[in-house]
Amino acid sequence: MTKTGTKEWSTKSVNIFKGCRNNCLYCYARANALRFKQIISPEEWTKMTPYKQEKPRKIEGRVMYPSSHDIFPEHIEKTIAVLKAWLAEENDILIVSKPRFEVIERLCKELTEHKEHIVFRFTIGSMNDSVLKFWEPEAPTFEERMKCLKHAFEQGYQTSVSCEPFFDNTIFLMIEAFMPYVTDTIWIGKLNGIKQRVNTKGWSDEDLKMIMFVEKIHSDEMIKSLYEHFKTNPKIRWKDSIKKVVGLPEEEIG
Repeated sequence: MTKTGTKEWSTKSVNIFKGCRNNCLYCYARANALRFKQIISPEEWTKMTPYKQEKPRKIEGRVMYPSSHDIFPEHIEKTIAVLKAWLAEENDILIVSKPRFEVIERLCKELTEHKEHIVFRFTIGSMNDSVLKFWEPEAPTFEERMKCLKHAFEQGYQTSVSCEPFFDNTIFLMIEAFMPYVTDTIWIGKLNGIKQRVNTKGWSDEDLKMIMFVEKIHSDEMIKSLYEHFKTNPKIRWKDSIKKVVGLPEEEIG
């Protein structure tokens, strides 16, 4: 069995909410919640409800927080408490976010004694704010996400970026911009399951062109060109969606 999705990044995922108010159109967690009748409408997903928390314990491998929602200012105290509890068990933590500066500044300050056990991985799929606004309606701008990356780097944390999914050809300029502030890795991946995850009911012709454009830049020809351009860059990692196209071996679980 091969590693896909979050398993490529971590052994275990920890979440404290069901739902996420970023309202990303391609959200895999929302699609799964709808599929398994955990919610009855996409709108319900933006109303975040707390999960019952499991007791932290030592995990062999990395713990990812969160994997199915983002970190918002109104939840920062609970987030800090959860992260400190898992860090107290001597875990290595991967903090994943479409980052808000208010949140990242606070986390950097509160978790400083644990920084050698923390990697921040920020999701950034375009430099174009209108593109980000379309696909991730309530998520931060490119400028704010870059500000967060620079801040975490300057505070001495391990830093990483996820370009999964990337939405346009600014991927080349983004990686150039990220490189001075990334100590760990930059992950590149396609927008998976567009037809299954993205509800296009009521979309205009202009909206539909956004999907057509992503499908074009994620064509096998374009992916192979992207791979050739970055394959010698030691910081670049390829998600399973890219590996399948370019013929790279996929990692096995266990």
